[in-house]
Amino acid sequence: MGETRRVVLAEDDEDIRTLVTRTLDGEFEVEAFESGTACWERLESGPPPDVLLLDVMLPGTDGLDLYDRVQADDRLSTVSVVFLTGRDESDLVAAVGEEVDYVAKPFSPSELRERLRALTG
Repeated sequence: MGETRRVVLAEDDEDIRTLVTRTLDGEFEVEAFESGTACWERLESGPPPDVLLLDVMLPGTDGLDLYDRVQADDRLSTVSVVFLTGRDESDLVAAVGEEVDYVAKPFSPSELRERLRALTG
C-alpha cells in the first residue's frame, strides 16, 4: 500500500465531522477542526495535507476566507480543496470561481470517499 493520504477537515457540525472521519478512516489520515481559525493554525504550522475539506460557514475564519488564504500561500496553493456545503452551487461559484470542487450536503459517504480517491490518485 502507498503513502498515507492526509485530509484536513474544517467543519463546525460535530455529526458531520464524525461522519467524514469514519467514512475516510483506514484509507486517509483525517485531522478535523471545528473552526476555521483552528484549521488555519494547523495549516500554517503543519505539513500540507493532500486534500482540504472546508465547510463554507465556519465560526471564526469561514471556509471562503480559508480558501483565499490557502491559494495565496505558496506552500499550500497546490493542495486540493473540496467544499462541503449546503449552499447553492451558484453562490459558491460566484464566491470562488468556476474551478470550485464541492460536495453538496447532505452527501453520500461513498461519493465523498470516491471524490477524494480521485483527487489523491
